[in-house]
Amino acid sequence: MAGFFITGTDTDVGKTIVTSLLSSALNAKGTNTIPYKPVQSGAEYREKQLFAPDVDMYEKVNRKTFPHSYTYLLKAPVSPHLAARWDEVTIEKDRIYKDFRNITNSCDCILVEGAGGVAVPIINETYCVSDLMKELKLPVIIVARAGLGTINHTTLTVQYIRQLGLPITGIVMSGFIESETVAQQENIDMIEKMTDVPVIGKLPYVENLEQRLDEKDICTHLIEKINIDYIIERWKEQAYERSKQYD
Repeated sequence: MAGFFITGTDTDVGKTIVTSLLSSALNAKGTNTIPYKPVQSGAEYREKQLFAPDVDMYEKVNRKTFPHSYTYLLKAPVSPHLAARWDEVTIEKDRIYKDFRNITNSCDCILVEGAGGVAVPIINETYCVSDLMKELKLPVIIVARAGLGTINHTTLTVQYIRQLGLPITGIVMSGFIESETVAQQENIDMIEKMTDVPVIGKLPYVENLEQRLDEKDICTHLIEKINIDYIIERWKEQAYERSKQYD
């Protein structure tokens, strides 16, 4: 069950594109990787059928389908607990864990993308993304904004995850703007000093990115901004440690 949990400092911070890019890069390196979004709110209609926009992005970037990459698909673009209430859906933890185990049994590496940030409620105030993270016990990759406010949001997220007892693999900063390079690089330097967590990716801002994911050069350019070799080494360490548990 080696893999990573992808969380963010906020909603719409870039978790889905990072999950898509990482799965594509790891698959290209020969590591059979499947992205998984346990609860997808904000479902969209295509040809009168609901589809999961995050999974759609996974598939565009990877150029392959992932038919089992979500467990719950909810309509409203709100917190999962509220979207489920409005859809009259009961989210069951055991169903998520079952799907998680089924995916891990069919791949080398699983990338689980959370909903929003660490404290977002999934079922109610007693079962949040943080509780799911504790259950799955995967090392965490944090996606954070490059710009103003990110030092506070990122350091708080790191502290919260450490309280959960989970290892943090690294931070991916997204949305770099060339005209703000000096300030954004200072954000990175300060975050690394304050958290002792490495920044393992710096993704530039790309206008209309979601509409350009079919352009292979765009995805290749973004993947080059992430330290994929570092992530693979951390995955190998996980796989080795987990294999010893079953010796």
